[in-house]
Amino acid sequence: MYGLIGKFAQSLRWRWRCQRAVWSARERSLAALENDPGRRILVVCYGNIYRSPFVADGLRRALPNEVEVRSAGFHPKPGRAAPSRHVEISRKYGVDLSSHRSTCLGSEELQWPDLIVLMDRHNWQALTAMGVDDDRLVWLGVMDDGSVEIPDPYGQDDATIERIIERLSDCTVRLAERISASNPGLAASAK
Repeated sequence: MYGLIGKFAQSLRWRWRCQRAVWSARERSLAALENDPGRRILVVCYGNIYRSPFVADGLRRALPNEVEVRSAGFHPKPGRAAPSRHVEISRKYGVDLSSHRSTCLGSEELQWPDLIVLMDRHNWQALTAMGVDDDRLVWLGVMDDGSVEIPDPYGQDDATIERIIERLSDCTVRLAERISASNPGLAASAK
């Protein structure tokens, strides 16, 4: 009985921490971008077949070559391709994901980035469980006036996927602008 109560209490604590993280995401993310956000950026989402590779591609194109951008996900099966519908819709935004294959995020890869860009509370929870400090985290959704969370388009219809991709594109442009503004040396050498 105590084990069940303990599990329930732990679940409630995680839910409360996640909700607090969502509530404070805008403030904490913008604070992480105020100072030099560094030269190594990791973009994460659950599967690394939709959101994170799209955003990583956009950041690579918008930021100078001295900034290295990678993407990864939490899904345990690496090497998965982006679904063809998503590849087609992404092309409308100048992103070619046809050769992308998913990468699984491990604790070793978390030592590399100066900044980690995430999409939703599930990403936050996984990163927190892996010991990542909130000071290195940026929720991509805080770059516009919408929800701080950008939903996973997996299994959605084309219209929903396109809305999510459009938001990813807009938020990526704004994130690149903030990163450049936080480091004038980067802005001067941008592509």
